[in-house]
Amino acid sequence: MNSLTEHQPPNQPQQIRTHQNPLAQLLLGVALIAAGVLVFLWGSGRAIWSAGKVQEQERLAPVALAQEASADAPAAVILTDGEPVVEEQVEPDAEQPVETAGEQHALQDSYCLWPGDTLSDIAYFSNVDESFIQTINPEFTGYAGAAVLLPEGSTPPAQWPSPLPVVKSIAELPFGISGYYISYDNRQKRVALSFDIGYVPRNHELMATLAQRGIRATYFMLGEAVQRHPEIIPHILDNGHELGNHSFTHENMQGMSEAEIRSELDLTEQAVQAAVPGATTKPLFRAPFGAIDDYMVQIAGDDGYYVIGWTVDSRDWTDGITADAIYERVTHHVCPGAIIAFHDVNPANYLALPRIIDYLEANDYEFVNVSDMIFPH
Repeated sequence: MNSLTEHQPPNQPQQIRTHQNPLAQLLLGVALIAAGVLVFLWGSGRAIWSAGKVQEQERLAPVALAQEASADAPAAVILTDGEPVVEEQVEPDAEQPVETAGEQHALQDSYCLWPGDTLSDIAYFSNVDESFIQTINPEFTGYAGAAVLLPEGSTPPAQWPSPLPVVKSIAELPFGISGYYISYDNRQKRVALSFDIGYVPRNHELMATLAQRGIRATYFMLGEAVQRHPEIIPHILDNGHELGNHSFTHENMQGMSEAEIRSELDLTEQAVQAAVPGATTKPLFRAPFGAIDDYMVQIAGDDGYYVIGWTVDSRDWTDGITADAIYERVTHHVCPGAIIAFHDVNPANYLALPRIIDYLEANDYEFVNVSDMIFPH
């Protein structure tokens, strides 16, 4: 009988026995210890290598996820400091939208008041009850140039049967001391974007953006800024926009002498012509702050200028104003025939303008420059 299998139960693994030799036991122990050390070192090294690989993968995680995500996946999850963050997925070659705040509100027809208009007249031509108009215009003032919102289902002003007011010259357009100004045609959905500017670098960017969208605006220039940055004039003209005069110093011109008024106008015109020979700000002049008097209007007229105001002041010059506030103000007060006033590009109006343009385009407004808006055809 084999001694190694004696008394071993059938179908059980055989137990290996060793002789009770001290030297053999010592050598076996040393071998086991050495084997354990080797196993430990191998395992530690693999763990270190794996940890390094994980760290490398974590650093590359956003790129890897962007590459591996399917084209129709709605979002990609990116690990940031151990926390999952959902980031919108965009096509690699897709144009990134301009960052904006808020949402576009519902479209609504409106009407720019002409001197002498009454709510009864507007209700009659709109084919709605006057009380409906009163309800949605709680701040109605009756001032010419103010926008009156029209209820849903109203007949739009472009379809009113009554004739337009007779306007034989630009001097007959309504103009108040506050600066309001509306077109000779306050029925067709047309608006003019105007900018009173000195100089900030992003003005150039906005001019190009407007041109790319097929919009021709009007830029009222400060002469002092043109002297310092004459390059702005060819940039305006090359993008298809028109020029106007906004004085030389931007001082309040009410109460100025004839010589002072002419100096403000002429120095700006000279700066523009020095920048681009043959260019001119005539015949458009917008007074600083919209502050005018009859004497100033007369002197400006003698010098070849019409004094131009606005229908909607965006208030983008107000300290702390937000893009939302500019958007709400303009879209709430815009109406057919409106001239909208903006200023140098700032963080608020730069974000608001694309939204305003989107709203007006969606509401079927046509963009024209100030000259097209004010001169009767």
